[in-house]
Amino acid sequence: MPCRRADMIETITEGTVRWLMLARPAAANALNQATCSALADALQQAAQEPAVGAVVLGAAGDRAFCAGADLKEFADLPKAEAAQRRRTLLMDTLYTLLDFPKPLLACVQAPAVGAGAMLALACDEIVMAEHAWLSLPEIRLGMPTPVGAAIVAQRASRPVVQRLVQAGERIDAGQALQAGLVDHVAPAEALRERCATLAQARGAHAGHAYAANKRWINRDLRQHLAKAAEAATLASQIATSPRPQET
Repeated sequence: MPCRRADMIETITEGTVRWLMLARPAAANALNQATCSALADALQQAAQEPAVGAVVLGAAGDRAFCAGADLKEFADLPKAEAAQRRRTLLMDTLYTLLDFPKPLLACVQAPAVGAGAMLALACDEIVMAEHAWLSLPEIRLGMPTPVGAAIVAQRASRPVVQRLVQAGERIDAGQALQAGLVDHVAPAEALRERCATLAQARGAHAGHAYAANKRWINRDLRQHLAKAAEAATLASQIATSPRPQET
């Protein structure tokens, strides 16, 4: 079972299944430029290797699948500029996941928060540990998240979008399964085996047909995400623009 580490992503190949592991457990696997760049490179390589039938996106440690964007990065920039840099990074990563032509499963072993939840939701299939949960806490921080709303709406009903996006509530694994946000829930000790079995099965169908189907399935979400990113940028600009003084 060969294993190598490239930047912030650990790559493991098991037969026809390629595991890409977010490898920043000390930082709750938060997304920074290095991680996103390494993930994009690893996915590109997996797409080009005929022996890889499917990819599983996982994460190291038991603290979090991914805690979202690394807010320490770009902290020296003006608030609006930092937000835009993080948004661009997130959008590029989401598009990379959506455009990956082979089966892509998320193995969510712990809480997936903010951009981390979006990362999982952009995968074709999600397997979540029964103790894990999803949340989009941006509303509690005064941050708009049209991108989060768009990606949740692809899988779930409006009331679920309302709970996650507008109420900022956590949704546990059982609730997420019932809402259609995730596809499978497994005990922690059986999670990895469940993901491997599903990935191997999905990879058996990989090829031109799978890629064509995936492009069609994701076509509307891609368009909605682009518009959502524009809306988020506009909202950020309005929030940070100087207000006219009262006379």
